[in-house]
Amino acid sequence: MDQLVVLHEIFESFSRGTGALRDIEPRSVEGRCASLVVKLLQSCLDGDIDEEVCRELSECLSNIYELKRLGDICRRAGMPEIAMKCYSKALSQTEEPHVRSVLMNNLGQVHAQKGDLGKAIVYYKKALEGFEYAGDPGSAAHVMGNLASAYRRAYQWDRAVECYFKGLKGFEKLNDSFGVAQMTGSLGRVYAEMGEKELAVLYYEKSLRMFEQLGDRRSAAWLLSRLGRVYAEMGRWDDAKRCFERSLSIFEDLGQSQNAGIVLSNMGRFYLDKEDPDSARDSLERALNILRKEMLPVYPNTVAALAAAYSLLARRYAAEGDVKQSSQLYSRASDCFSELSLHPRILISELRAAAGQARSLSYLVKLRADPREDEAVALCERAISALESTIASTASKEREKVASLVRCLQGIKELWSIDLYAAEPWRILGMVSVACEYLMGGIRELARSPGSYKEMYEALVAINGALDDEKQRRDSSENLRRAAEHLRASQVEGFEKIAETLEMAGRSELVQGMSPSDILNYGAHRKALLSIGWAAAESLLSEIDRTGWIYAWDESMNLSEAGPVGRTERIRRKSESIAEIREVPVVEVGSANLRGSAADVSEERTVGSTSIVPAQTVLVSAAAPSLLARTETIRPEIALEGPYVIESFADYEHDEASYDEPLRSESSDATVDAVYSGAAPVAHRSSLRESVAARILLGLIALAGTAYAIMHVILGIL
Repeated sequence: MDQLVVLHEIFESFSRGTGALRDIEPRSVEGRCASLVVKLLQSCLDGDIDEEVCRELSECLSNIYELKRLGDICRRAGMPEIAMKCYSKALSQTEEPHVRSVLMNNLGQVHAQKGDLGKAIVYYKKALEGFEYAGDPGSAAHVMGNLASAYRRAYQWDRAVECYFKGLKGFEKLNDSFGVAQMTGSLGRVYAEMGEKELAVLYYEKSLRMFEQLGDRRSAAWLLSRLGRVYAEMGRWDDAKRCFERSLSIFEDLGQSQNAGIVLSNMGRFYLDKEDPDSARDSLERALNILRKEMLPVYPNTVAALAAAYSLLARRYAAEGDVKQSSQLYSRASDCFSELSLHPRILISELRAAAGQARSLSYLVKLRADPREDEAVALCERAISALESTIASTASKEREKVASLVRCLQGIKELWSIDLYAAEPWRILGMVSVACEYLMGGIRELARSPGSYKEMYEALVAINGALDDEKQRRDSSENLRRAAEHLRASQVEGFEKIAETLEMAGRSELVQGMSPSDILNYGAHRKALLSIGWAAAESLLSEIDRTGWIYAWDESMNLSEAGPVGRTERIRRKSESIAEIREVPVVEVGSANLRGSAADVSEERTVGSTSIVPAQTVLVSAAAPSLLARTETIRPEIALEGPYVIESFADYEHDEASYDEPLRSESSDATVDAVYSGAAPVAHRSSLRESVAARILLGLIALAGTAYAIMHVILGIL
């Protein structure tokens, strides 16, 4: 088997799974770099593309199509630098204009994957010029979709829509019903990201009908998945569930496990929003067993959602008294948050804080089950250690609360330690005093405002005074009485009984369930302090707890959504300023200097599982003759009957997988890569002149304004 065919099968495995790869006999692989290709095949079967093997292959391969396909693999596996090297090397070895345009589009995709949208746009434009010059409107329409996608990701909606309509015109002129169906779905995605849910549903449903008529089950499955997400956002739970289940059934029937994993991830998020953590856990765990780690952002989004599901279930089990299950689930949630915090493309410090909080909770729930004294002390120490490691990662406004929680737990640990020193009664008073000091330090800052914290703090001050009285052999009843009054004033559940215990201890009366030795060992004081410590700790935990939060990232790995389950908030971003670079920088490969870049005619990249909705939903669509010239929101009666906006199919098709846009039927790898051939890209000089002229005019206007301002100042002085 030729090594090019093997590379193509590895590439296809990203969406179809590794089933077909297992049928490849390693000894049958032939080619100049066969041994390295076999190593790459094995690493793929092991579930992790070997970066070092890819790097060696990029040096070994010389065939243009092999280099291109390796670049595609590296792009999907999250190795953009190696992908760029492969595309650039292929570009340096071909003068065929159409192939150069394909490779330029590929480089645009790599830059888009890295989030460098300015460079991506430059490369897409170079590829577009090449295809237009060569008279290949089909390829030009696909690249136009990629260009529109880059503008969409930069939240430049007017430019995106303009490119979408231009791309759609190309497909309509070609009578390409497949392309029209793709772009109708892409328009649905744009509206979904803008928050125009009703419009998104209209376009998704229209695109779905088109694909069903064309018999394209895979594309229909993607439409169903996206439609399900919009229905879920609208609260149409039954419709959403039906769409997800149909989508999942189709992908499983087609044997496309990776795509099925993406749908399962979407279903997990759907169940979380529906407040069904059990079903969410099942779907998300199934998804993680299928998805590859390099699939961004679907993999981290799935891990984050699973962390939230584990946390919600842990809380429920804790409330039900199932300590073991609760502790285990908090521990799993901590592992999920830790994995996210170590991801090289996720730089969110609060994930480390969430990991520490979940780990601490896994110990604290065991403390509530009244363990032996030595176990309790050990659990306290572990919980404190987990929280202390998060202080630096916690948001500044909550950092003091974490420090306060740590002090409260240190006080609780000191109280649990007392019984370990029963043989040394002379130490007990000192240890109770130390515990009280810890607790006072924990809530001192929080007690500045009226409320339960202030009353608890005053109670602690009174108990501390009572302990001083005991040291000096004075009557402590007055301080104990004051402590009881403040505990009642705090209106915290359970404090009434503690208040009664303190008052009886002040009268030297035996309290029910307390022996004379308890009185001598300050049992009433310790119970009061332990109750106050737990109340303060639980209150602080509820204020800083991020374990039940959902985090989601978009396709550029920007944080796009965060918040508690059911109350998440989308992070609205301003449109990015994309500089219009007139010339693509020279790319050096070995001794070759190249102008231009690379691309594969459809955007095979990962799509964000969560939309970013701009504050404004105003679009400019000068390319659509049926629309008014002024800025306005496109309405369904206008846009549905007019041209349909198109993105690259891979851009809207799936959330995190990718596939070759030119592939509309089964064909050999070499044939697919040779589909596009044409003329080299040329710069549109008229456009360049217009751009330069516009900038000169703006400069003259600015100079005139400055001159006028100076004259105005001079005349004022005179």
